[in-house]
Amino acid sequence: MRTKDRSTARRASEVSVVDATTEKHAVVKSAARVLRILAIFDDLQRKMRVGEIAERAGYPQSSTSVLLQSLAKLGYLAFDPVDRSYIPTVQVALLGSWIANGMAADGTVGRLMDELSEETGATITLASRNGIYAQYVHVIQATDTLRLHTPTGTNRLLVWSAAGFALLRDVSDAEIRILVRRTAAEQSIYKLDIKQVLENVREFRRQGYFFSRELVTAGGGHISMRLPLAETKGQHALAIGVSGWIEDIERRKTRIIRAMRAAIHRHFPTK
Repeated sequence: MRTKDRSTARRASEVSVVDATTEKHAVVKSAARVLRILAIFDDLQRKMRVGEIAERAGYPQSSTSVLLQSLAKLGYLAFDPVDRSYIPTVQVALLGSWIANGMAADGTVGRLMDELSEETGATITLASRNGIYAQYVHVIQATDTLRLHTPTGTNRLLVWSAAGFALLRDVSDAEIRILVRRTAAEQSIYKLDIKQVLENVREFRRQGYFFSRELVTAGGGHISMRLPLAETKGQHALAIGVSGWIEDIERRKTRIIRAMRAAIHRHFPTK
């Protein structure tokens, strides 16, 4: 099934992966759009014009323009009248600084992710728990032009993803059963098997990582590990991940796992 020809046929120079569960449940539309736009800026890290933002977000250009103007008036975006582009202001950067200071004031997590990105060339993700989801709170895109593009803010089900199994490591089996039933009631995309979910979490507990093979994304592979809980300073648990096309991750599995473990040990040495 996972042949190189089939995967190659699916590829383009850049493939965007949007998790349907992110948009499925009812939220305040304007709030969702603001956060989506900020995530796009975080992803691309450059100025953008209204048309590009609207296209990438999948929103009407007229309403996108109004929303960007509002954010600029509030001081969260800066507008350049010369090229008619927008870019986030320092005010946006300061919004979550207190959270970042609580988790890794010295930038340890960021450096770890940068090193893994340089060493593997794959997409590097940082996930934390958000309700029934494992949410990618920071993503470094793969350097390969033939890549799976995963936006910051992407949601994966806690009970059906590599990042989720990592974040559930210390959760009791009884609580996981409750979470599976809650997830099944709130979404209809995946048919969840409690026994399989528990086995996947136990597999993570046994080996310290989980390798997801097309579990969420067709053609995608994802290896996830936990960052040491003591180092998150009482905040939510964090899971680091390396992902890409399945045949590439499979071929380099041993080297990637070794690199992840070495990086975690280097930046979060056990005492």
